[in-house]
Amino acid sequence: MDDITRIQRYFARKAQAQPTYRFRGLYSLVWKPSFLEYALDRVLANRGSRSAGIDGVTISEFQDPQYRAKFIRTLSQALKDKTFKPSPGRRVYIPKANGKKRPLGILTIRDRVVQMVLKMLLEPIFEADFLDCSYGFRPGRRTMDCLVPIWRHVNGSSKHTGWWRVASGHASTA
Repeated sequence: MDDITRIQRYFARKAQAQPTYRFRGLYSLVWKPSFLEYALDRVLANRGSRSAGIDGVTISEFQDPQYRAKFIRTLSQALKDKTFKPSPGRRVYIPKANGKKRPLGILTIRDRVVQMVLKMLLEPIFEADFLDCSYGFRPGRRTMDCLVPIWRHVNGSSKHTGWWRVASGHASTA
């Protein structure tokens, strides 16, 4: 098991066992190169990484191992020295079906990496506070997953056969 997974599991267990525990010293992990490297891999694996932010840096830049190493080293140092400043997002407008446009902010890969590191550190801690019935925007869960417990509650049944018919609009009226 790698250090990152081990630390995340420790945070999750600690948060679950001691809900009032105050985690301290997390910032020293934010600028840790191994965390930044892992976060960069996750950001680059995301489809959204193909879009360049305001700095024009794209996924192709990271094919060069020297560029990648310098990126991690520079970002780590900026975070360690507390001189990191996020860049403004690049604003683009996505057309909608009704003819209007939806604004979308595209962050730099550098900013996305920092956000990913923060997510990696904070998610296991705060996940312990959520109720089991919470579904939206949680790891391994989808908003649609809440249909089964809702069906069970409304139907008064512990069986969930046929719930998909209701969820998909194929319920019989007979």
